[in-house]
Amino acid sequence: MPRLTAACFAALLLATACSPRPRAEGPQEEPPPQVVLYGARLRSYQGEQVTLSGTAERLTYQRAGGDVQGTNATLKVPPGQGSVRGPAGTSGGMEVSAPNMEGNLASKQLVASGGVVIRTEEGMVVETPRLTYDANTGQASGNEGVKVRGPDYRLRADRFELSTREETFIFGGSVETVLGAAE
Repeated sequence: MPRLTAACFAALLLATACSPRPRAEGPQEEPPPQVVLYGARLRSYQGEQVTLSGTAERLTYQRAGGDVQGTNATLKVPPGQGSVRGPAGTSGGMEVSAPNMEGNLASKQLVASGGVVIRTEEGMVVETPRLTYDANTGQASGNEGVKVRGPDYRLRADRFELSTREETFIFGGSVETVLGAAE
Protein backbone atom coordinates (compact mmCIF):
# COMPACT_ATOMS: atom_id res chain seq x y z
CA MET A 1 0.00 0.00 0.00
CA PRO A 2 2.79 2.48 0.68
CA ARG A 3 3.97 2.00 -2.94
CA LEU A 4 0.55 3.08 -4.29
CA THR A 5 0.60 6.23 -2.16
CA ALA A 6 4.16 7.04 -3.24
CA ALA A 7 3.24 6.46 -6.91
CA CYS A 8 0.21 8.77 -6.59
CA PHE A 9 2.37 11.42 -4.91
CA ALA A 10 4.98 11.16 -7.70
CA ALA A 11 2.26 11.49 -10.40
CA LEU A 12 0.82 14.54 -8.64
CA LEU A 13 4.27 16.11 -8.33
CA LEU A 14 5.00 15.46 -12.02
CA ALA A 15 1.64 16.90 -13.11
CA THR A 16 2.25 20.03 -11.03
CA ALA A 17 5.74 20.50 -12.44
CA CYS A 18 4.53 20.13 -16.03
CA SER A 19 1.49 22.40 -15.77
CA PRO A 20 1.83 25.85 -17.33
CA ARG A 21 2.78 28.68 -15.01
CA PRO A 22 0.79 31.92 -14.93
CA ARG A 23 2.31 34.57 -17.20
CA ALA A 24 3.33 37.84 -15.59
CA GLU A 25 3.97 39.62 -18.90
CA GLY A 26 1.57 40.47 -21.69
CA PRO A 27 -1.86 42.03 -21.60
CA GLN A 28 -3.60 41.77 -18.25
CA GLU A 29 -7.29 41.01 -17.93
CA GLU A 30 -9.55 43.90 -17.03
CA PRO A 31 -10.42 43.89 -13.33
CA PRO A 32 -13.98 42.98 -12.41
CA PRO A 33 -16.41 45.84 -11.86
CA GLN A 34 -16.43 47.33 -8.38
CA VAL A 35 -20.20 47.03 -8.11
CA VAL A 36 -22.64 44.60 -9.76
CA LEU A 37 -26.34 45.08 -9.04
CA TYR A 38 -29.14 42.77 -10.11
CA GLY A 39 -32.67 44.13 -10.45
CA ALA A 40 -31.37 47.68 -10.04
CA ARG A 41 -33.63 50.74 -9.73
CA LEU A 42 -32.09 54.01 -10.85
CA ARG A 43 -32.80 57.67 -10.11
CA SER A 44 -30.86 60.69 -11.31
CA TYR A 45 -31.33 64.05 -9.63
CA GLN A 46 -30.58 67.65 -10.44
CA GLY A 47 -30.83 69.31 -7.08
CA GLU A 48 -33.98 67.83 -5.53
CA GLN A 49 -35.69 67.18 -8.88
CA VAL A 50 -35.73 63.68 -10.41
CA THR A 51 -34.51 64.07 -13.99
CA LEU A 52 -34.33 60.39 -14.91
CA SER A 53 -35.43 57.10 -13.40
CA GLY A 54 -35.32 53.52 -14.55
CA THR A 55 -34.51 49.89 -14.03
CA ALA A 56 -31.87 47.45 -15.22
CA GLU A 57 -31.80 43.68 -15.00
CA ARG A 58 -28.05 43.89 -14.29
CA LEU A 59 -25.96 47.01 -13.70
CA THR A 60 -22.18 47.20 -13.36
CA TYR A 61 -20.18 50.19 -12.18
CA GLN A 62 -16.45 50.98 -12.35
CA ARG A 63 -15.69 53.66 -9.77
CA ALA A 64 -12.27 54.55 -11.22
CA GLY A 65 -13.57 55.74 -14.60
CA GLY A 66 -17.26 56.17 -13.80
CA ASP A 67 -18.29 53.62 -16.45
CA VAL A 68 -21.73 52.07 -16.07
CA GLN A 69 -23.17 49.18 -18.08
CA GLY A 70 -26.77 47.97 -17.88
CA THR A 71 -28.56 45.06 -19.48
CA ASN A 72 -32.28 45.00 -20.28
CA ALA A 73 -32.55 48.58 -19.10
CA THR A 74 -35.42 51.05 -19.23
CA LEU A 75 -34.98 54.77 -18.55
CA LYS A 76 -37.92 57.11 -17.96
CA VAL A 77 -37.75 60.84 -18.59
CA PRO A 78 -40.51 62.62 -16.64
CA PRO A 79 -42.77 65.22 -18.30
CA GLY A 80 -41.10 68.58 -18.73
CA GLN A 81 -37.57 67.11 -18.52
CA GLY A 82 -36.75 67.25 -22.18
CA SER A 83 -39.60 65.10 -23.41
CA VAL A 84 -40.52 65.02 -27.08
CA ARG A 85 -43.70 66.80 -28.14
CA GLY A 86 -46.46 64.70 -29.53
CA PRO A 87 -48.65 65.57 -32.52
CA ALA A 88 -50.85 67.91 -30.46
CA GLY A 89 -47.78 69.85 -29.26
CA THR A 90 -48.14 68.66 -25.67
CA SER A 91 -45.10 67.57 -23.75
CA GLY A 92 -45.20 64.32 -21.83
CA GLY A 93 -42.72 61.83 -20.49
CA MET A 94 -40.85 59.28 -22.53
CA GLU A 95 -39.33 55.88 -21.94
CA VAL A 96 -36.17 54.44 -23.53
CA SER A 97 -35.60 50.66 -23.41
CA ALA A 98 -32.67 48.64 -24.74
CA PRO A 99 -30.98 45.28 -24.16
CA ASN A 100 -27.64 47.08 -23.63
CA MET A 101 -26.81 50.52 -22.26
CA GLU A 102 -23.29 51.74 -21.62
CA GLY A 103 -22.43 55.13 -20.25
CA ASN A 104 -20.14 57.25 -18.18
CA LEU A 105 -21.34 59.22 -15.16
CA ALA A 106 -18.61 61.86 -15.46
CA SER A 107 -19.07 62.62 -19.17
CA LYS A 108 -22.86 62.05 -19.10
CA GLN A 109 -22.64 60.07 -22.35
CA LEU A 110 -24.77 57.00 -23.08
CA VAL A 111 -24.92 54.42 -25.87
CA ALA A 112 -27.97 52.18 -26.06
CA SER A 113 -27.88 49.20 -28.44
CA GLY A 114 -29.38 45.88 -29.36
CA GLY A 115 -32.76 47.23 -30.45
CA VAL A 116 -33.65 50.53 -28.81
CA VAL A 117 -37.31 51.46 -28.32
CA ILE A 118 -38.47 54.97 -27.34
CA ARG A 119 -42.11 55.45 -26.29
CA THR A 120 -43.76 58.79 -25.61
CA GLU A 121 -46.92 59.39 -23.59
CA GLU A 122 -48.52 60.77 -26.77
CA GLY A 123 -48.29 57.37 -28.48
CA MET A 124 -45.13 57.74 -30.58
CA VAL A 125 -42.95 54.59 -30.77
CA VAL A 126 -39.42 54.95 -32.16
CA GLU A 127 -37.28 51.90 -32.98
CA THR A 128 -33.59 52.02 -33.86
CA PRO A 129 -30.69 49.54 -33.55
CA ARG A 130 -28.41 52.01 -31.72
CA LEU A 131 -28.72 55.39 -30.05
CA THR A 132 -26.09 57.72 -28.63
CA TYR A 133 -27.10 60.33 -26.06
CA ASP A 134 -25.26 63.32 -24.58
CA ALA A 135 -26.99 64.53 -21.41
CA ASN A 136 -24.88 67.72 -21.45
CA THR A 137 -26.49 68.90 -24.69
CA GLY A 138 -29.72 66.87 -24.58
CA GLN A 139 -28.92 65.46 -28.04
CA ALA A 140 -29.56 61.88 -29.13
CA SER A 141 -28.78 60.45 -32.55
CA GLY A 142 -28.69 57.27 -34.55
CA ASN A 143 -27.12 56.44 -37.92
CA GLU A 144 -28.35 52.86 -38.38
CA GLY A 145 -31.93 53.55 -39.44
CA VAL A 146 -35.06 54.47 -37.52
CA LYS A 147 -38.75 53.54 -37.66
CA VAL A 148 -41.41 55.73 -36.09
CA ARG A 149 -45.07 54.87 -35.49
CA GLY A 150 -47.63 57.34 -34.22
CA PRO A 151 -51.38 57.34 -33.75
CA ASP A 152 -51.94 58.39 -37.37
CA TYR A 153 -48.57 58.16 -39.14
CA ARG A 154 -45.54 55.99 -39.88
CA LEU A 155 -42.04 57.07 -40.82
CA ARG A 156 -38.78 55.37 -41.79
CA ALA A 157 -35.42 57.15 -42.16
CA ASP A 158 -31.72 56.33 -42.51
CA ARG A 159 -30.68 58.48 -39.54
CA PHE A 160 -32.08 60.85 -36.94
CA GLU A 161 -31.23 63.49 -34.38
CA LEU A 162 -33.38 64.14 -31.33
CA SER A 163 -33.14 67.27 -29.23
CA THR A 164 -34.77 66.66 -25.87
CA ARG A 165 -34.36 70.35 -24.98
CA GLU A 166 -35.93 71.75 -28.15
CA GLU A 167 -38.30 68.78 -28.30
CA THR A 168 -37.62 68.06 -31.99
CA PHE A 169 -36.73 65.14 -34.25
CA ILE A 170 -34.69 65.69 -37.42
CA PHE A 171 -34.63 62.82 -39.93
CA GLY A 172 -31.98 62.42 -42.64
CA GLY A 173 -30.98 60.29 -45.58
CA SER A 174 -33.79 58.47 -47.32
CA VAL A 175 -37.02 59.35 -45.49
CA GLU A 176 -40.41 57.74 -46.15
CA THR A 177 -43.61 58.96 -44.47
CA VAL A 178 -47.11 57.46 -44.52
CA LEU A 179 -49.95 59.61 -43.18
CA GLY A 180 -53.21 58.16 -41.98
CA ALA A 181 -53.94 55.23 -39.73
CA ALA A 182 -50.65 53.58 -38.74
CA GLU A 183 -50.65 49.78 -38.63
